[in-house]
Amino acid sequence: MSTLTITYADETRQVKCAPNQLIGEIIAANGLSLEQPCAGRGTCGKCKVIAEGALAPHDEVEQKHLLVAERAANVRLACRARVIGDARVTLMPVVVYSNKIFARSNEFRTNDDSLGLAIDLGSTTVAAFLVSLKTGTVYAGAGALNQQTLFGADVIARLYAAARNADKLSALAQSSIFQALAALKLSKRVLTRIERVIIVGNTAMHHLLMRYPVDRIAVLPFQPHNRASIRDAGDFFGNLFPERARVALPPLIGGFVGSDTTACLASFDYDRVRVPMLAIDLGTNGEVMATDGDAILVASTAAGPAFEGVNISCGTRAVDGAIIDARVEDGNLRVTTIANRAPIGIAGSGLFSLIHALRGAGVIEESGRFAGNHATLPIDRSSDVARVVVNERVALSQMDIRELQKAKAAIRVAADILLEKLNVAPRDLRRVILTGSFGSQLNKDALIGIGLLPDVDRARIEMVANGAGLGAALFLREEGFARGESLAARAEHVELNSEPGFNARFVDALKLSSGE
Repeated sequence: MSTLTITYADETRQVKCAPNQLIGEIIAANGLSLEQPCAGRGTCGKCKVIAEGALAPHDEVEQKHLLVAERAANVRLACRARVIGDARVTLMPVVVYSNKIFARSNEFRTNDDSLGLAIDLGSTTVAAFLVSLKTGTVYAGAGALNQQTLFGADVIARLYAAARNADKLSALAQSSIFQALAALKLSKRVLTRIERVIIVGNTAMHHLLMRYPVDRIAVLPFQPHNRASIRDAGDFFGNLFPERARVALPPLIGGFVGSDTTACLASFDYDRVRVPMLAIDLGTNGEVMATDGDAILVASTAAGPAFEGVNISCGTRAVDGAIIDARVEDGNLRVTTIANRAPIGIAGSGLFSLIHALRGAGVIEESGRFAGNHATLPIDRSSDVARVVVNERVALSQMDIRELQKAKAAIRVAADILLEKLNVAPRDLRRVILTGSFGSQLNKDALIGIGLLPDVDRARIEMVANGAGLGAALFLREEGFARGESLAARAEHVELNSEPGFNARFVDALKLSSGE
């Protein structure tokens, strides 16, 4: 008998297996979850795992379904890979989101326009958009979980992992892009019309994808190995994209501020609208962009993945049943969920709204602590961590509140510092834009009430579902790519850690109030 060591999330177990047994059979026999839509027939290519040790060579089915980069990084199909001795396997998270969120038009299925792909390689979510090269129309989009989360939600952990195995981190990024493209469900006829691909991401995602050295970006002062644009990646991506597609990556700006911010600047017309403006890309690596109508300042801050429902005890992404809004009426907590289903978890937008509602009802104090018991909203203190129960499946814990406090404080301090440097008061802002993978469900009162934003005119707050992805679509044309290069050169990166009093300001910004 051989031993197979199986790792998933924080769990590791060792199991015995017979010679020549399939990895998928072993996983299923031990009660672990593995996505196999084709029931193990080898036709879908979804059951990817990372496997090392004594394994039979790749067969023809694996050669067909796995990218070149994946094969080099020990990715296998569990339904085809056989264990012939002691081996190790890591289960890969695969979460594909519905493309209906980004669906705009099906014209691409009936016309003959040349097409492009705009890819937003986010730290947590990877989004792919199909675009007409003739008209610039964004037809549809879809997304998937960035499988690099195997190495942790935070970017620094991935950079340290890449120092030991750069190929594996690049392969996971490429595999995530492949999942996002697969979710678009494009026919072979449509795929053959794809001529251009643009990939944007923060500096860490860019370097991990391209297998750049990461030693300088992982430590202060966080310097990129190379900020220059890549106008043609050649055959670097192997069989990831259609054969005729030319792949390009716009320039980075500085520090962790990458080409996704460049794309946002283009999407929000920072080079064309001459008014004071603030934009925030809410994500694991949050970016803040500010202008007085002339100078453009940008900064990056480690907000963490709370905005995307990660590291929240009952957090979830934007799926049916996810809480996206909350209010307290007549002493009772009311929640709104996607598709009006029974609550199954709390999405990022719901986390803002839920904490704001409970803060307004006096259940949560300005410090973030739970207050004494509420008459109709009792606090469950039966376990080590206090929580407010929504239903039998969903609750908001004290630690969840702390996660949001840290995330929103990081963003708020960055915004305050950039506006002060530009001598722009919050009341003078003409546009305040929030973007990210959360969609457009954020409650404006909640954003101001808990202190993510200063007390600005709510009519000037805009929500954009994916500014980076839509901005990347603008770069598919040559003139758009040149515009991106110009914007990246013009924007000035501010290193927040070197700003006087940053730590004290961060602590003060943890308060759940507007802080005006």
